[in-house]
Amino acid sequence: MRAARLSALAAASALALASCSADAPAESSPTATSDTQPGVTAGPGGAAPSASAPGVTTPVTTVTVAGTSDIATGLAAPWEAVFAPDGSALVSERDAGRILRIDGDSATPLEGPGAEALASAVDATGEAGLLGLALLPDDPNVLYAYLTRGDGNAVVRMSLDGDTLSEPVDVVAGIPKARNHDGGRIAFGPDGFLYVATGDAAQPDLAQDQGSLAGKILRVVADGSDSDGSAAPGNPFGDGVWSYGHRNVQGLAWLPDGTMVASEFGQSDADELNVIEPGANYGWPVVEGLIGAPDGTALGATVDGLTYPVAEWRPTSASSPSGIAATEAGVFVASLRGEALHWVSYVDGVFGEPEAIIDDLGRVRAAVVDGDGALHVLTNNTDGRGSPGDGDDRLVRVDLDLEG
Repeated sequence: MRAARLSALAAASALALASCSADAPAESSPTATSDTQPGVTAGPGGAAPSASAPGVTTPVTTVTVAGTSDIATGLAAPWEAVFAPDGSALVSERDAGRILRIDGDSATPLEGPGAEALASAVDATGEAGLLGLALLPDDPNVLYAYLTRGDGNAVVRMSLDGDTLSEPVDVVAGIPKARNHDGGRIAFGPDGFLYVATGDAAQPDLAQDQGSLAGKILRVVADGSDSDGSAAPGNPFGDGVWSYGHRNVQGLAWLPDGTMVASEFGQSDADELNVIEPGANYGWPVVEGLIGAPDGTALGATVDGLTYPVAEWRPTSASSPSGIAATEAGVFVASLRGEALHWVSYVDGVFGEPEAIIDDLGRVRAAVVDGDGALHVLTNNTDGRGSPGDGDDRLVRVDLDLEG
């Protein structure tokens, strides 16, 4: 057996930042409120240097939460968090169409033409609004965002100069929108291309319509040039579509071995975690999870042209999975209705049963790993469907003990 702690802090920093332990809640510590963003506070945890997560050389079979600590509180319907190389976090607020930079004890709204354009263009009806964010890996001064506008969902590109955003440039536009089922997660894959998760826009048949951008995972060029938005080389159908037959994908991640995984909302009976393969059809609206599959169909199987999930939650109230993070330990899934952070183990290419490892934060919208390997989650109790508590919503660092 071996144990490794996945921690955001070096030992000396941990003493200074007072993260909580597994046995006792963290004491509240004073946090400074940004002069430019009333109501949002950022704790000192965001400023300290982080220790790299130890390498995991044997399969992880047990994950225990060693402690949690707030990085920022008072966020309003946050949807995404991405970490910049300097350790600061960019957080999107869905309804306001605003992006905050969380850095040490400050929480600063981004400004400039891009910030003004996002706030004025965003259509935050229902579950739509300003959703996913992604920084260009080769140039973190280039920011991509997924938002709902009057003309549909779109991915846009902006330059980031300090805390100033340039005017947005469309990368992918015309993605069907609705009050819900808008997808919204974007992420760069290990191949350098941008993956875009779209929903079926409450029109299930669009997921099977290969002429529609709805209910798909897209794979496009995104390098900050005029080529942005063009179909990536090697796409299975010669256009931007990577996979189809999706209802509402909101989580994208890659395991260390390159396996791509995505979380997907079911209608009422089964939520899904899928391994994504190019050109695969994930079955919606013909099937939901394994429901509707031929007798004897196993998790992860492809039968009669439809690919089934590697893990599922029944009923959907057990999860409603949104953002996900993938590490050597497996897949961490943010669950909204399930009000939990779930862990799905991944050992020798086999996925385990989902296990709730946090269940006291309320609705969880996103799971994300920073540049040093530390796991963070975004709560989502102020989105109109939760029960906000003091300090909600929050960006929370999660320290883990791993055993195998």
